[in-house]
Amino acid sequence: MSSGRSRARSRYRTAVLLLSLIAAALLAVLVSCPRERPAAAQQPAAPTPLPEPPRQSPTAAAEPERGGTLQQSPAAEPVHPAVRGQLALIIDDAGYDLADLQPFLDLPMPLAVAVLPNLPHSAEAARRVREAGKDLLLHLPMEPEGSENPGPGALLTTHPAAEVERLLDEALASVPGAAGVNNHMGSKATADPAFMDILLEALDRRGLFFVDSRTTSLTVAAAEAERLGVPYLARKVFLDAVDGGIEKSLDAAVDAAARAGSAVAIGHVQTDGLAAILRRAADGMERSGVRPARLSTLIAGRAGGTAE
Repeated sequence: MSSGRSRARSRYRTAVLLLSLIAAALLAVLVSCPRERPAAAQQPAAPTPLPEPPRQSPTAAAEPERGGTLQQSPAAEPVHPAVRGQLALIIDDAGYDLADLQPFLDLPMPLAVAVLPNLPHSAEAARRVREAGKDLLLHLPMEPEGSENPGPGALLTTHPAAEVERLLDEALASVPGAAGVNNHMGSKATADPAFMDILLEALDRRGLFFVDSRTTSLTVAAAEAERLGVPYLARKVFLDAVDGGIEKSLDAAVDAAARAGSAVAIGHVQTDGLAAILRRAADGMERSGVRPARLSTLIAGRAGGTAE
């Protein structure tokens, strides 16, 4: 009886030991394996990234696909007509009346004003021309053909070189700041080679250029200036010519500048309506490709040459 109970207790202890070992093994498995989160708490899986497109070169990126258009295109630049020529404008005979002069000084374009010397308003006219930013010329009285009086201080072909120099200095003193000289009348003087040599050499020593108003077809001014190396220009058109009127004369000057690359046109301060016509014509000249230019610009580009 006693041995039977001993065997029973032994089997019981063995069973308990086995159950303990199995429980310990299960607990070890549970501890070593992480528990899964509930489905509702799981983070969504990250989307699979798409492959990057191949990189294009800068040239390829700037070109649209066939049949497409560029998304960004540079803004179109304003189109300006090609410059066909330059037209220098001279307004003669200033110095008599300041009221006649002012409309030309108010013009928004480059031009030159030629002031007569030894007149009551010569110095003031010269000052206003410079202040307005226009080119200033001495409108030098010179001997004409015939009996017309060219004005005070006129240079005659009979004057010796010393007298030419003296009269020139007096005239320049009454028109201070003049950058050059053009002739008032002077059809006889500009046709005389000996006289023109004296005058041109005197101008050259003073750093002044000469503009031949071409009051005669017999002028030798261009030939003598070129021979002596003195900077000069020559008038092509008179703007207040009687035949055809001012507008037609201006059209002829613009055409001459377009054909030759440059031209000089001369008007007169007393010509009624000339300033208003020039103001209206400024835009049309720009559109035609002929631009108003300073005499000093033409002289710098054509020193020793002629613009007619």
